[in-house]
Amino acid sequence: MIFDLNSLNFTYGVQTVIAVSVLIALILFARKHVARQFGAGVAYALWAIPLARLVLPPLSMPTPLAGFFEMFQSQSPAAAGTADAAPAFVRSPEPVGSAANAVWAPPTTGPEASSPLFEVAHGPAAFPELSEPVLGGLLLGTVLAVWAGGAIYMLARSSFAHHSFMQTLRREEMPASPELASLADDVARQIGLKRTPQISTSFISSGPLVSGLFRPTVLLPAWFEEDYTVSQQRAALAHELTHIKRGDLWALQMSEIFVSALWFNPLAYIARRAFRTDQEAACDSDVLKSGASSPHAYGETLLKAVQLALPERLTAAASLPLTHALKERMIRMTTPSPSRSRRLLGAGVSGLLGSAALMSSAFVATACASAEADEKVDMAELAGGEPDNINPVPQHRSLHFKDGTLFIDGDKVEDRQVVIIGDPFSVDAMTPELEREIEILTSKIEAETAEIETLVASMPHIELAFEGFDEELNRKMEMAFSFTDETMPKSEAEWEAWAEKVEAQAEEWEAHAEAIAERAEAHADAWETRFEPQMDALEARIEAHADALERKIEIAYGEEFEDEMEHTHIVLTDLVEQCRDANLAEGETRILEKSSSQDKTRDVKIACIKGDKDTLKAKATIKSVMKSDKLDAAEKKAFKKQVNGSSSHTITIETDTTDE
Repeated sequence: MIFDLNSLNFTYGVQTVIAVSVLIALILFARKHVARQFGAGVAYALWAIPLARLVLPPLSMPTPLAGFFEMFQSQSPAAAGTADAAPAFVRSPEPVGSAANAVWAPPTTGPEASSPLFEVAHGPAAFPELSEPVLGGLLLGTVLAVWAGGAIYMLARSSFAHHSFMQTLRREEMPASPELASLADDVARQIGLKRTPQISTSFISSGPLVSGLFRPTVLLPAWFEEDYTVSQQRAALAHELTHIKRGDLWALQMSEIFVSALWFNPLAYIARRAFRTDQEAACDSDVLKSGASSPHAYGETLLKAVQLALPERLTAAASLPLTHALKERMIRMTTPSPSRSRRLLGAGVSGLLGSAALMSSAFVATACASAEADEKVDMAELAGGEPDNINPVPQHRSLHFKDGTLFIDGDKVEDRQVVIIGDPFSVDAMTPELEREIEILTSKIEAETAEIETLVASMPHIELAFEGFDEELNRKMEMAFSFTDETMPKSEAEWEAWAEKVEAQAEEWEAHAEAIAERAEAHADAWETRFEPQMDALEARIEAHADALERKIEIAYGEEFEDEMEHTHIVLTDLVEQCRDANLAEGETRILEKSSSQDKTRDVKIACIKGDKDTLKAKATIKSVMKSDKLDAAEKKAFKKQVNGSSSHTITIETDTTDE
């Protein structure tokens, strides 16, 4: 499919989707039976077949079905062939100058033996309904654009979810205790893992899971050691470490790409759920075969993880939680494991059937190989020109410094000291009348804001009746998950009955929670209906006061006052970055200046010194500034006051600029 979308062969793309869908349906039908007969690993391996069919290029078959259909539709009785006649070929419609595709056609006899079995017209005559090639191109382009947009969106959403989760994980994770780390090392050696990955605990996880493609991390709940016995800890670690050994995180990522490519196909989502179940079951099988945990302890661990994870479900892209698809995995664990020879037989049979399925699906793709050797395009020439319009890229810059210590975008500049000469943000003194007006408006805004806070505080407290029900649900759940060797379900029917019981209790909890949520929403709606007019009036008055305050400042300082202050921020940030990048000798002082207004009436000046705080106060630095012809007497005096500590600057500036 991917191959032919690139070559714009829409027909083969549709046929590939059909072929992949058929393969998915066959695997969904056969997977449980294959798992019972040959083992969970063989059932899991079946999912490689539709993936391979999706990415393989067109497969050539000697007698494609479409060729037979065309032959039976076009061959006349007089064209019946003999066994010794030469085979003919049918050429598919191709533009002039391109290589034509050929499919095999049965031989003919008689006068027509030297010509193809039937002729295929070229150009508009062949397809009168497509006499306007632009229409077909637009339709194909639209379909491809919709497909590509959906695929990119699905991939971007998955990648963003995984990236956000990993950021949260790295921020909230805590190192495991020495005892837990030692246990993980022991389990890793037993299952054959060469290097123990990072083991962390966190409050963001309610159950064990593993995540991270390049740096896998086993994430355990913060209360893991208190809630799990040592044998259960060992089983949980064995499961997550086995996922890493098997490369299941990469397989999970491939499944995300598979679903993204087939985002429009409901079978893809069903296949992903079944794939995850088979992946977990195969991992369970490998854990038990390694001997890292006994079946009884392993089953108890799965039940404990699900019990603790019920109140809160943690979902994250490209992560493998321990609790996935518990019921089907427990049922498979009660099935006797097949022998090694039977598993090998199953793998061989699955490989044969997979190859046969891939080859047979080639019937769907008929005569799709395109020869483009004579039509190659020099992509360098196509990409050679520069675009006429380039949208400027906005950049956010952060500047903070205190008494010379400089931070740019949060990073401390170690070998630079910066002193702002004078006050670039100074304005003409306010008149007493303006000060009083601004003070009055400010006090009105504060009063209106306080009234809003009072209204919000008056919102009635909603009693959420969770306590008694929560205790009762916990008691029921503990009873449901309390198994002994005698009471643990032994058959598929018993597991089904247990699962139905747990689901009923979970539904009871959900119904209670929904009732409380509806009650809370009703209270909120009633409060909003009562107080919304007052809130709207208060907000309108606050906005009016703010507008009046802005107008008075504009009258006093001009309409461009805000723009000038913003431009001064940008100029100061530019000067500081110039200081950071300047090639200065140790202890050297340089005065940097730049105008911050169009009429050149407001200049921003800084003293840039290479060195530490002691260098800032050194006699050589002060002498250099005092001799500078770029500063007047008042500016030199201001510099000395800052260096001596009698005046200080603490400034934080956030600017959004655009590179032209």
